[in-house]
Amino acid sequence: MKTTRIAALALAGALAGAGSAAQAQTVLTMSNWVPPQHPIVVYIMKPWADQVAKATSGRVRVQMLPKAIAAPNQHYDATINGQVDLAWATYGYQPERFQPYLIAELPQLGETAVHNGVALWRTHKKFIEASGIHKDVQLLGVMTHGPGLFHHSKKHILVPADLQGQKIRVGGDVPKTIVESFGGVVITQPAPKSYEILSAGIADGIMFPTESLKSFKIAGLVKYTSYVKGGLYSSSFWFAMNRKKFEGLSKADQDAIMAVSQEKFARLAGAGWDRADKEGRAAMKEAGGTIKEVSPQFVAELKQVTERLERDYGAKMDAMGIDGAGAIKFFRAEVARVAAGK
Repeated sequence: MKTTRIAALALAGALAGAGSAAQAQTVLTMSNWVPPQHPIVVYIMKPWADQVAKATSGRVRVQMLPKAIAAPNQHYDATINGQVDLAWATYGYQPERFQPYLIAELPQLGETAVHNGVALWRTHKKFIEASGIHKDVQLLGVMTHGPGLFHHSKKHILVPADLQGQKIRVGGDVPKTIVESFGGVVITQPAPKSYEILSAGIADGIMFPTESLKSFKIAGLVKYTSYVKGGLYSSSFWFAMNRKKFEGLSKADQDAIMAVSQEKFARLAGAGWDRADKEGRAAMKEAGGTIKEVSPQFVAELKQVTERLERDYGAKMDAMGIDGAGAIKFFRAEVARVAAGK
């Protein structure tokens, strides 16, 4: 009788343990280097995290850390070494490391972040993935923000001469090249310092998508926006998970996470950026800002800069064993295909 009772208790304990294991969760930490209210967090990362929880039936959830674990350009290595499970950052912060992905930052691409982001993912799969650039992490997706424009504190930038001597904050090689080609002075500071450098007069203007006017609270500082069809540039971003953490998940959870990532993530992220751009334009209007289109002369000279950038980027990709010209041509074609609903 006693032996039977002990066996029954042992069985009950085992079943309770099994039930507990079934309810166990894997918690993935994520570091965001922008404020918690920034559109990337609110419109992209949190919705993605909700999709992961739903896709894994609650077995995997994402915990947003209260503050960034490192500088933006240190997040990739922090992901590799396991300092954090999930992170993202701008490819342009480490241009030599991620050179092929900078093609998504070229001037006059798509009119929306969805167009550019989805085209970049497709180009990654067809031309870049095999190079192994992301072999040390589990790449979950890529994204781009919306068209980047000039936002100035004193005037519209409409002809090339308008940039002469102007101090412009930029992020990445493409905006840097544009400003320098037109005689401007490049200011390089992390995006979160935008308000500080503009309000202090360190920079006269800034190159940003319109969402940043609201998210970095600078609409009242830069009331003169200059529009270029397809944008002057568009920053591209990686989104990745620590490889060991990913491989430690069950196959079912790996598949579930990837099912809400990849091209689907590019579309989610693009829609979030586009929503934020719309809010940025509203903030611009509320602050009394105005927008004007650049002159044909500016567009013509910008085209020459673009051609130089494409030759340079193509050559660098060729040196890596990637068909540079082919990748750029494919990317631009895919932007058009996505814009056409394909």
